[in-house]
Amino acid sequence: MSQSRHRAAAPPLEREDSGTFSLGKMITAKPGKTPIQVLHEYGMKTKNIPVYECERSDVQIHVPTFTFRVTVGDITCTGEGTSKKLAKHRAAEAAINILKANASI
Repeated sequence: MSQSRHRAAAPPLEREDSGTFSLGKMITAKPGKTPIQVLHEYGMKTKNIPVYECERSDVQIHVPTFTFRVTVGDITCTGEGTSKKLAKHRAAEAAINILKANASI
């Protein structure tokens, strides 16, 4: 007895009039995704894969601070947090905010 599982195909990304992918529509179409996932998917669609780099790790007793930098195309943003995951998450959020602002211009 074998069971086959079928995955529903994701809806294709809609393009704006300028021919670029709509980041806003991508975010609203996938509400459960983290900013890191959304930015990666956006990068895959636009052929600008995000590159993350840990800039600083300042680990003091009870107060660690990490800084990550993400570069997507010509946009570079940083994020800071008490964990590497949080710093990377904030860097991705900052990049998404800039990409959304640039798309509305």
